[in-house]
Parts: sequence; C-alpha cells; structure tokens
Amino acid sequence: MLTQMSIRNFALIEQMNISFNDGITIFTGETGAGKSILMDAFSILLGERASSEFIRHGKDSFVIDGIFDIADHQSIQELLESKNIMVEEGELILSRSFNRNGKSTILANDQPIPLKALKEIGQHLADIHGQYSNQRLLDADTHHEYLDTYNKEGQIAYKTYLDAYKVYKQAKQDVDHLQENMSERARELDMLRYQIDEIEEAGLTMGEDVSIAEELKRLDSFEHIDKVLGSCYDAFYNGRQPLLDTINSIKVEVNDLVKYDSELKEVSEMVDSAYFQLEEAAQSLDRYRDTISYDEERYKYCQDRDTLLYGLKKKYGETIEEILAYEEKAQARLEELESLVFAQDELEARLHKAQKVAEEALTVLHDIRQKNVKAIASALHQELLDLGMPKGDIQFHIEDGEGLSPLGAKSIELLFSANKGEQLLPLHKVASGGELARIALAFKSVFRTDTFKTMVFDEIDVGISGDIALKVAEKILHLSKTNQVFCITHLPQTASIAKQHYHLSKIEQDDRTVSTLSVLNEDERVTQIASMMSGRGMSSTALAAAKELIAHFN
Repeated sequence: MLTQMSIRNFALIEQMNISFNDGITIFTGETGAGKSILMDAFSILLGERASSEFIRHGKDSFVIDGIFDIADHQSIQELLESKNIMVEEGELILSRSFNRNGKSTILANDQPIPLKALKEIGQHLADIHGQYSNQRLLDADTHHEYLDTYNKEGQIAYKTYLDAYKVYKQAKQDVDHLQENMSERARELDMLRYQIDEIEEAGLTMGEDVSIAEELKRLDSFEHIDKVLGSCYDAFYNGRQPLLDTINSIKVEVNDLVKYDSELKEVSEMVDSAYFQLEEAAQSLDRYRDTISYDEERYKYCQDRDTLLYGLKKKYGETIEEILAYEEKAQARLEELESLVFAQDELEARLHKAQKVAEEALTVLHDIRQKNVKAIASALHQELLDLGMPKGDIQFHIEDGEGLSPLGAKSIELLFSANKGEQLLPLHKVASGGELARIALAFKSVFRTDTFKTMVFDEIDVGISGDIALKVAEKILHLSKTNQVFCITHLPQTASIAKQHYHLSKIEQDDRTVSTLSVLNEDERVTQIASMMSGRGMSSTALAAAKELIAHFN
C-alpha cells in the first residue's frame, strides 16, 4: 500500500506531503480544487506519460515521490527482483521528475529505471478506476478478459489454448508460404534442371575453349598455311639456288678461310650455327606440313563446339571454369528446393498435429467458459441486487466461430438489461451513466484477484444518488476491508465511509493560486458531509443527518 506521497511544483500544487493509512481514504473538494490533479500525479508516479504542461508556472520541473509498503506483496517483490531492484525492509520508494526540456528521471529505490518498467511496476501496485475506466466496459474487444481471468481454471485454459493457437498459426503460415510460392518454385526447379542438364550434356573440359579456338583459326587459314609451307620448302631445298645449299657453300668457304686467319673462327662458328639452325627449321616445317590436313568433318565439329561454348558463356560465365562453378551453385539450389518439397509433407503433418492440439484445447476452454459464464452471471446479478438493480441482468454472450482464432470464438460480448423481460443488448446501447458506474463496481467486486493493490475510484459514483449511492458506498467500503482504497467523490454517502478524509481547496498565496490539502478531524468531517448534503447554509438538521450517515457505516 501507499504510505506517503510528496508532490512539488505540479500544476496548482506547490508543495504537498501526504500520509496514508490502510482501509479507505476519501478526497473531497470543490470542482477545480485539485482532486483530479492529485490523481494525475498519482497516475504519473505509476507510469502514465508526463508532460511539461503539468509543471507549475514559473518552475523548471516537477517532482513526485511515493513510498509503498510491499512487505506482504510477494508478486511485486518478485517483479522488482527480476529487474535487479533491491528491496530493504519491505519498502519501495518511487521517484519521478520531469523538466521543461522533456527530460524525465525515474528512480525505484534510488535505481534508475525506464518508463516501461515503471508502468509494469505501477500495474502491480495500483488499480485506478474512474469514468474513463468505466468506458472500458463498453469496449467489446476487452470483454473476454473478464471471462478468461475469472478463476485459475479459466486462466490456465485460455493460456493453454492461446499457446496452442500460436503454434498452429505458425505451422499454417509455414504451409501457406510454401503453397503460395509453389508455382514459382516449380518454375525455378524446371529452369535449374534445364540449366544443369545443358551444362552436363556439353561435357566440358578445362581449357578446351582455347584449344578449339586455336584449331578453328588453323583450319580457317589452312590454304594460306599450306601455301607458305610449300614456298618455304622450295626455298630451302628446290630451285636454282636452294637456301641450304647456298648457306652450306658459305659455311665451307668461311671454314676454309680460318686456315689463313684465326680471327675468322668466330664468324665461321656463327655461320655453322646458322646453317644447322636453318636446317633444323626446314626439317621442323617439313614435319609440321606432314602433320596437317584439312578435315571437313573436323572443321564442322570445331565450329559447332565453338558455337556451343559461346552460347554457354553468354548464359553462365565468361570461362569454362565459371560455367562449371555456375552448375555447382545451380545443383545446390536444386537440392535445396527439392528438400522443400519433402519438407512440405512434414510441415503439413505438423500443421495437422498443431490443429488437433489447438482444437482439443479450445474444447476445454469452451467448456470452462460456459461454466464460468453461469457463475459470473450469478455473481454479478447478486452484486447488482445489492446495488439497487434487482431486475438488472448482465451476461456474457459467446458466438462461436468457424475454425481457430486468437479469441477462440467469433465474439465475446457483455449484454445487459436493466429491466425484467427486456432484451439483453450490448452495454453501450442500454446502460446509463449511473447504471454503468454500478456495473463497474459490481465487476470490481466479482473480479477481485489481488487483495494487496491500492484501488483508486475517481468519481466512479457519478450519476447516482439516494439509496443507490448508499449501496455503492457500502460496496466500496467492503472492498476497503482487503484493499487500500482511495476515492474521490462529490457524494456525501461515499464521503461518510472514510477512515481518513482529506479535503482539497484553492487559496491565493503571493498572488498565485495554490491547491492545499488538509486532513479532517471528526467535527470537520461532519461539517463537510453536511455541506455536501445541503450546501454552505447548512442547518442543524443537515449536521444531524451527516452524523447519522457516518454512524450508518460504523
């Protein structure tokens, strides 16, 4: 529970230090005195988004501190432990500041934490109800939450179904994805098989593109090559003066000259070498001429092979090495796609199993929901009876859907009828403001799951009066037996149940309007409640009525 709260420079509040007890604390005051501001501060302390608009005029920042006794609050202690927040002597101190530059500082037991963490902690610490929160009852999308959190059995069944549904949904998405791309995958498979077959059928060998190109060049120039070789042969061996004979004569003559001058020996050796090299060249050309021939079939084969290689290079790579590398990648991709075909069977089997598990969980959830629908309807009817709505009827309507869905139904909606014999209709169509306030309180009484939270009722009793107001006050008082309760009210009936009564008012101080808070003693309580009943000109009768009202709840 909240034991202390300090607020500085927040809207109309300059400095306010408040101590709280267990049980019920009532806040009263004229409109505009600062009751809503106080609740805004409390909400911001518990994780609502802050704004520079809340900073008091002339100040740079606001600061809100709160001290909570969490000695008996095991769940919040476990949450703080999970966030590595140290807890000493069962106490949690929250502090929040916000400046005009938009910088926010949030501390939990002097440890900085993000806003998300504060909001999570705040949800464990307090439960705020007001006219706005009543509107949540009008949102059909939230109604299943009441049904599925009614008891432990329902919570487990819904979680079990939701977990099973998520598995089913993922399995279905996997199968659908495969099926959606089936035609595209089939086209890719056909293309890959064609490409691989085309490359494999070519029977490529490394370097053959170069050798084929060389052979084609030789065959294309065969006539020229043969003619040149014939001319060279004739020059070496035939004619009037065969070249080799001429060089040989020169060799003999120069060798003879060496006898007369030894300096010519080097020249003679050069001529000898030239002769032998030319002779070797002539013989090599002759041998080469004997090896070549023009084969029409071979020429056509080389042309066809060259054309094939050219076509493959245009598709798959500039070299045979690149073409073969492409084939290797295509083969890997082919195997990958073929594995998906086999995986599809496995995925469909997984989907079938997941669907069966989810359907079985839904059957269990449906049975528990039907049982809880009756129990909740009975409990709510009793609460409405206590709140002066004996003819009121409120029930969950579950419309089953086809197939599986996150909700486990097509829709789950609260239907209400204020009068016997009237048709049950959605809350937003038939519930008045006063009825909605009582329905909200009835729900809070039925769906009490945490007896350690601080419960805040911000004018939840708006729109009601008389005996109904008494019933509402009694319900709030009953809730305060197991919870710390803060209640902002304009009704004397609700104000009369206070264990601690604070009154807010506005004063002018140094030409500034300031919101002040004072705790009322017993006499001041009587006077305040009498004033709420009859206005400022209260009579002795009003005072007596106020005393009687207070006594009624004690």
